[in-house]
Order: sequence, then structure tokens, then C-alpha cells
Amino acid sequence: MKKKVVSVVLALSMMAGVASCGSQTGASDETTAAATTTAAATEETSEETTSEEASDSIYPLTYEDAYGNVVTIEAEPETVVSVSPALTEIVFALGAEDKLIGRTDYCDYPEEVLDIPSVGAIDNPDIEIIAELEPDVVIASSIFSEEAYNAITELGIPVVIIRDETTLEGMFDVVADVADVIGCHEEGEALVEELSADLDELRANAPATDVTVYYCMSYGEYGDYTAGGDTFIGDIIESAGAVNAAEDVSGWSYSAEELVEADPDYILIDEWSYDGFIATEPYASLTAVQEGNVIIIDSNLLNRQGPRNLEAVQLIQEAISGEADEEATDEAA
Repeated sequence: MKKKVVSVVLALSMMAGVASCGSQTGASDETTAAATTTAAATEETSEETTSEEASDSIYPLTYEDAYGNVVTIEAEPETVVSVSPALTEIVFALGAEDKLIGRTDYCDYPEEVLDIPSVGAIDNPDIEIIAELEPDVVIASSIFSEEAYNAITELGIPVVIIRDETTLEGMFDVVADVADVIGCHEEGEALVEELSADLDELRANAPATDVTVYYCMSYGEYGDYTAGGDTFIGDIIESAGAVNAAEDVSGWSYSAEELVEADPDYILIDEWSYDGFIATEPYASLTAVQEGNVIIIDSNLLNRQGPRNLEAVQLIQEAISGEADEEATDEAA
């Protein structure tokens, strides 16, 4: 049996601009009047510039979050705690990691995030640690508990629950929302523009095929769960040019019987589930297993809404077009 391992890197680059200013002073009495006049003009110009910048600011920012709460961010946050691995990745992609002073135990990408203090779990973080950090804002996903939400807001710290989306275009909105909330509006616009162009290119290069792909979230005694046709991950599969084997299903629930009937050409699965899946019936008899078309994938590329979702699109494209790297193993079916 073959065990396919696909390795792909989709680089995302961002440019940062640095502005500097200087001043000149005269030492003689003859230039004092001219210097004074110049200083006055400079001050007036500075005031006009400051006024223009203030009028262009998106703050105070009002955001209706995933809970339906209307949250107002009065000024650009200087410090942020993220209690979502996906949102933490977006903060780094925006180049705003210097603002990040807290993250969860599950925030593990990029590697540099491990140097940032942890506030505990995703749904119920340690409120005392957050209180000690005194962030200007906390950003969270829709699985954040109401209890934790209330406890943090009672401390006077705004909490923004970023809305989940069901399409890759929706992911761009997630990026833009995070950027606006943490004070990276321009960086967010630039990143979304870049991601949109990358996605357009991936879709344009997608193979014309009716190959079916199934994403195994869990199986067997834990229940059979996958990504239905109306899910975010379903859109990732379709954007790669494949057909979602569970496209007729709504949501995440599936069954082994349905999977056997669909008998997909390719199966996506995480490395921890691979060995058990290919050795357990009825999964072991599936065509994809028999032909070595079970693709190990980092599930975070699919489950976390953010820039790395495009890596998943590319990975699936390479797999179904026969371009994926293959590594033969001695593992038995």
C-alpha cells in the first residue's frame, strides 16, 4: 500500500513602508526669523496632516460580532489577546505580531507564537491571566463560551467574536475584520488583494476533472464526520477542481454506509487517523485506500480560516492531478 504525503508551501509576502522625518536649525541670529517662519509653517502643516489622519481613521470602530453583540473599539488597539488559533495566524499574516501579548495553548503556528504567553483553552481561557495582561482587545472565534465572554467584558476589556464564513471569499472578510479590529486596515486590504489574486490563479489552473474527494474528520467509534457541500471545507475542495464526495450533505454528519456508496477517488485525512482508517473495515475496502489515494493533510490548513487555506487548495490540486510527491511505505492495508 502506498501512503501519500504531500508537501506544499504557498508563500505569502507583505511589504511594509517606513517613513522618517528630519529638521534643520540655523545657528546665527540672521537665520532666526526664517527658522521661526519655517517652524510656524511646519506646525500648521502638521496640524492639517493630523486632522486629515484623524478624519481617515476607522476609529471608533463599531462591529457586530458572531454573537450579535455590537462592540465599539474606541481607538487603535496597541495590545491584543487572541483566543483562536485561526485568528492568531491572521495576526501574524498581517505583520501585527508585536501587538499580540496572549494566545491559547492551541495557537501553534507560526512557531514564533510559542514565545507569547498562553491564556489557556480556546473556549474557556484563564480570566485571571487575561486580566493581568490588560489587553486593549480580545479576539475570539464563535466557539468562545458566553461565560468567558461575560467575565472578560466585565473587566472593561472589549471582546470581539469574529464571524465564521462558509466560503473562501468569506475568509477574506475574516481577514479584513481582524485587520480592522486590531488596527491594520491598510495591511488587511493588501493581504486580501493578494489572497484574492492567488485564489483566482489557483482556480484558473484547476484541472478539469470529475475526481471525487472526501475529507475524513473522524470515523468509526467516534462517528463519521466530513465536510458537506455547504461548508467552508467543501468550498476548498471544489476550488481545487475536485468534486466533494459529500456535496449533497448539509453540515458535517455522515455515515460509513454513505461513504461506501460514494466510494471517493481520494480521501483527505490527518496523520493521526491514517493508520487506523486504512486498517479498519469498511474503510479499508474503499477504492481510494486500495489504490493508495489516501492523502495525509495537516487538518489546520482546512479547519482554520485564514491565508493557509490556499495551501490546502494547492495540495488537493497537486494530488488529483498526479503531481503530488509519493512515498512508498511497507504499511499493510
